[in-house]
Amino acid sequence: MLMQPFGHLPELRPRQREILHAVIREHISSARPIASAALVARYRMDVSTATVRNELAGLEELGLLMHPHTSAGRIPTDLGYRYFIESLMPQPDLRPDEQVTLSHQFRQVPADAVQWLRLAASALARVTAEAALATYDRALDPHEVTWTREIHYEGIEQILVQPEFEVRERVRAVVSLLHDRVRLAQVLPDTLDEGQVAVTIGSEHAIEPLRPFSLVIGRYGRDDGPIGFIGVVGPTRMDYQRTIGAVRCVGALLSDLARALGA
Repeated sequence: MLMQPFGHLPELRPRQREILHAVIREHISSARPIASAALVARYRMDVSTATVRNELAGLEELGLLMHPHTSAGRIPTDLGYRYFIESLMPQPDLRPDEQVTLSHQFRQVPADAVQWLRLAASALARVTAEAALATYDRALDPHEVTWTREIHYEGIEQILVQPEFEVRERVRAVVSLLHDRVRLAQVLPDTLDEGQVAVTIGSEHAIEPLRPFSLVIGRYGRDDGPIGFIGVVGPTRMDYQRTIGAVRCVGALLSDLARALGA
């Protein structure tokens, strides 16, 4: 269900997995480097601070954590986030009440593709607190293989306030890329099937302006095939469990809508 560009991931012992999970959880929440003393105190670990410090150093040697500047703490690398998604992350999902609310909103949407895109992008941006996009691909002529792609965005301003992006040029570059239909086509995974979700993290991106970001993309469609993409763009320090769950949920609702209306 998820792209795995890194290939082989390192083998970790249970304690290493526990500590890596804790570092990622704390960093996603705080955006700050995480020190061994903070982990021992917050998670009531039954080992010493020195032991946790040694484990952090080992995870750094494996390329899963990094030591920024002169900080006493560590932050996840792109590989660390990939390990989390593939091996540590709980089942992605939204709370039942959020799913009910989204389902109700989609039942009220008019039978219009532009309205679908606006609702899908605004719902994803609201639920994830990141930037979101939704596309609708349709044939210009049913007898010709010529397509147009309608795109809608929401929440760009939400990534502007993230601490990672104090240098606004980074966000401007990615906004420019997302509005360029030719370059966007290089980012969207055409081999993705309806209902699948692809996650690309930081350095995994082939296009340089996207490398400070992570991209979670899903496809929606009908029984005869997918007809569009939905996705979320945010810092590599995003809540992947929630974001993937949101993309899957909204994608399923869009697919149901497309089938019901014969889009």
